[in-house]
Amino acid sequence: MTLRKLLTCGALFVISLMSLTLVAADSSSSVQKVIDETYVQPDYVMGYSLSEEQRSQTLNLLGYNADTDTNVKTLDTSSYAKIMNVADDSSLQLYSSVKIQKLGDKETLDVKIVTPQNITKVTQDMYRNAAVTLGIEHAKITVAAPIAVTGESALAGIYYSLEENGASVSEESKNLAQEELGALSDINEQNQGKKGYDANKLNVALTDIKSAVADAGDSLTKDQVQKIVEDTLDNYGLKSSMTENQITLIVNFAFNLSKSKVIHNDGFKSTLNSLKDSIVAKAKSTFKGFDLNFDANKAIESGKGFFARIWQWLVDTFNGLFS
Repeated sequence: MTLRKLLTCGALFVISLMSLTLVAADSSSSVQKVIDETYVQPDYVMGYSLSEEQRSQTLNLLGYNADTDTNVKTLDTSSYAKIMNVADDSSLQLYSSVKIQKLGDKETLDVKIVTPQNITKVTQDMYRNAAVTLGIEHAKITVAAPIAVTGESALAGIYYSLEENGASVSEESKNLAQEELGALSDINEQNQGKKGYDANKLNVALTDIKSAVADAGDSLTKDQVQKIVEDTLDNYGLKSSMTENQITLIVNFAFNLSKSKVIHNDGFKSTLNSLKDSIVAKAKSTFKGFDLNFDANKAIESGKGFFARIWQWLVDTFNGLFS
């Protein structure tokens, strides 16, 4: 085979792989497509453990309008078990409830906890970070609970709403979003009051980590992901306040994310950027003196994605032949 034919075959191979990536990206965007096309009215998912009085109270907190809103669902233990791929446990208590509304495509993803005193473990921006990983680009999500709960089951309510309305939420996306929310909420709970720790910084650091992983591609090694995570946490002054186990939680999540289809979603990075900008705007003084344009990938040039390396090799070779 001549060198020209070899290069042509190589180029076709890269193009075919890139086409597969585009197919994956289109599939991962189906979540947002369903929200845009199906959520003409807001969708409510109520925890099954609510009493009638609590249910009425929670609907009111979520902004329910009996004259116009008709989409009210209940997440019971069997549905929760199916969605979360766990054994059905009838003793499970589900109180946190959610409302999902569609927004215009130029609006940003918005999450509001209307009972912050009762959602004890998860912050609004943690929900937002997990929703981005799930494939939601623009929507308004409202969370409420009438009693003190962790708030982790609200994410299952979002899955339930999406799947009941026809979205194909992959197990991969669900597992990643759940892993992310669990890691963030645990770290936040364990580090409350610790010097140097700040939940806003952690959420912004995670948007940077996810963006860096998306830029580098799926060829990242575990060591390279570790470098991205540690450098990013260090940039925001968080590394010294976190334990090795906590950092490992983020590294494991980021590495799993790097191998997923989620990072190929067309809106993934732009939604992360919007999330980061809104957190920084809300807590400006917190980020004074920190580099908000930090790029963790600069330290791992060897971590460039497979497609980028092959493409650069082809470009360099062609330039060498015809220069």
